[in-house]
Amino acid sequence: MQSISEMPFVAGHAALDFVNTAEERGHPEAGDALRTAADLRMWGLRYGLIARSGPSNESAEAEFKQAREARELLYALFFARARHRPLPKAALPRVAELAADAYRAASLEAGRDGSLRWHWSPAELATIRHIAVTSAIDLLHTEPSPRLKQCPGEHCGWFFLDTTKRGNRRWCSMSECGQEAKNLNRRKTTSRRR
Repeated sequence: MQSISEMPFVAGHAALDFVNTAEERGHPEAGDALRTAADLRMWGLRYGLIARSGPSNESAEAEFKQAREARELLYALFFARARHRPLPKAALPRVAELAADAYRAASLEAGRDGSLRWHWSPAELATIRHIAVTSAIDLLHTEPSPRLKQCPGEHCGWFFLDTTKRGNRRWCSMSECGQEAKNLNRRKTTSRRR
């Protein structure tokens, strides 16, 4: 697993990229790039969701635990949706609580064009969790299931939105998992010929 500072954003959506901070859940070689509150802050900075200044270490640690809980709940929702299964009902009350917390912390702003949007303070570490949770709910409310996919790459499992015209994107990244699969197929083909 790459570190937060090197991790690519390939999902095309904030909540999916946040969930992708862990990979290969349930496997002995599972990786998690989100190991500390500093990692959470770095992810939020790189994604442009928060500013450099931040809360005390104690409040950052508490937020880190809540953010990881939210990430795993969102993973369960995306996993079910990507596999065309019913959403896990047991997760929904807690996700609803997290969403309510997010909207209580937000302010509603009007754009110049008259559109409305929620705004969270870039000074708060919780902004990452708030945006991940609310954008995940929006995605699951509006996004057709075939466009939400999970990479089949070995040791991966990252989610992404397939925005290709044909809806035939298969890998989180062609340069990573796609290339690895091509190389594996090439080796298999070469060994069969021998």
